[in-house]
Amino acid sequence: MAPIEPSPSTLRPWHRRLDENKGLLLFAVSTAQLLDMISMSAVTITLPAVMRDVGFKVNQLQWVTSAYALTYGAFLLLGGRLGDLSSHRRIYLLGVTWFSIWALVNGFAKDPIVMSVGRALQGIGAAFTIPSALALLTTTYPAGPERTKALAIFSGTGAMGSVVGVLLGGILGSTIGWRWIFYITSTLGFLMGIMGVLVIPVRDNELTVTDRRVDYVGTTSFTLGIVAVIYYLSQGPVTGWASASTLAPFLVGMALFVLFVFWESRIEYPIMPLRIWKSQRFIASCLGITMISACLNAMAYFSSLALQNVLGYTALKSSYAYVIHGVGAMVMMVLTTNVLAKVRTKIVTLVGWMFLIAAGCCWAQIQTTSSYGSIPVPALLLNCMGLAPCFLCLQINSVAEAKDEDQGVVGACYNTFLQIGTPVGIAVSNIIANSINPATATKAALLPGYHAAFYSYAGMAGVGFLITLFLAPNRDPASMRQQQGASALDKTEVDLESSVPSEGETRAPTPEEGIKESQS
Repeated sequence: MAPIEPSPSTLRPWHRRLDENKGLLLFAVSTAQLLDMISMSAVTITLPAVMRDVGFKVNQLQWVTSAYALTYGAFLLLGGRLGDLSSHRRIYLLGVTWFSIWALVNGFAKDPIVMSVGRALQGIGAAFTIPSALALLTTTYPAGPERTKALAIFSGTGAMGSVVGVLLGGILGSTIGWRWIFYITSTLGFLMGIMGVLVIPVRDNELTVTDRRVDYVGTTSFTLGIVAVIYYLSQGPVTGWASASTLAPFLVGMALFVLFVFWESRIEYPIMPLRIWKSQRFIASCLGITMISACLNAMAYFSSLALQNVLGYTALKSSYAYVIHGVGAMVMMVLTTNVLAKVRTKIVTLVGWMFLIAAGCCWAQIQTTSSYGSIPVPALLLNCMGLAPCFLCLQINSVAEAKDEDQGVVGACYNTFLQIGTPVGIAVSNIIANSINPATATKAALLPGYHAAFYSYAGMAGVGFLITLFLAPNRDPASMRQQQGASALDKTEVDLESSVPSEGETRAPTPEEGIKESQS
């Protein structure tokens, strides 16, 4: 897949010099990924303070996080496809601006309805930003080593954002107040929007898409279907999986998905071209990222409970405990890019799944007498050693076979599956833990359920291992094979270049040529 290479004729004059430095573009779009993860993780740790200050009831508080997750997952496909049909630059800037506006509104919110609506609208901004950010990277950086490094940084900032969010939420919530989470993310969002205007090139002939009509039926059916399914997965543990209030939306969501597939197979301008699902590599990546998200969120949820309810940590001390995970994930991203120069992505992914299985089993050994260094540290290190290679390889493979005009929708589908994995992981681990834990709150009584939840996390990683083993292609895409053979090719090129004289240089005769000259 050839990336869109800008030329002087396709760039506005004031962008030409900035376009030469792709690092500025990478910084801008990666920071957007960072803000998205901070917005999700920082708020979660301050929910008790939010409930007290805004006036949420206990059964309403979930909407601070659920409203954001619902709209983020529901509007990813629309945001990605609009980027394909119009301009990824335009949709990215629209998304990051919209995100920042509603982050500011949430910071001043004093009513539960205002904040719930604000969080939902903020999620739409993130849904428009992330697919276009990913598409800007994949259409700017050539497939191979350069793109792998860019995606590693992009993914690494996401991993770092989760940790920064927890730390930021813990520190701000215990000092100047949780509202500063929104003030800070809003300010940074506006700054990234300004930076995006300056560093993301304007390409007048960027797209080859000729039919730019919007598929409103497909958009509506998919959006409502995703909302219904994510609602079911989020509310099932609270109201019951078979209750009418949750089961009815789920059935409606399934019916909408059937309508969506039927419609997309017949319309000339689908919002999700079904051709993208012909790639087995893409299918394996989407299913794999669902399990990665499920594992990560199950680990985050129950490890936080274990640190506070079993080891007696405060919320702030618990947030500090995760620093090693964020730093480790960043280091592993760098190491994985070097490993991928020599090893197939399938092998690297399988090894990553094994580390995640080991991490779940390690967490399951926690006891009331455990120290931070005995269980949490090795478990967190094992987790980041598995998370980084799996996440990076899955993301590389998800876009490897996509056409340039499909990069936005491919990134949107991939991130939709990532979003679905969040409630799946928490729901599965919660069901297993609640089926074992008695109705007592003593530390010793909580342990069996927590242990079972961590083993379920290892089991979900095992499912991911099987998905990669049986569905992921054995051979890497051509660009990756070129990367893995790059060192040998570079050596050959150096040898060839050294044998060619430069202009004005006289090459010394070889021994054979010297013999022929003497004979003549």
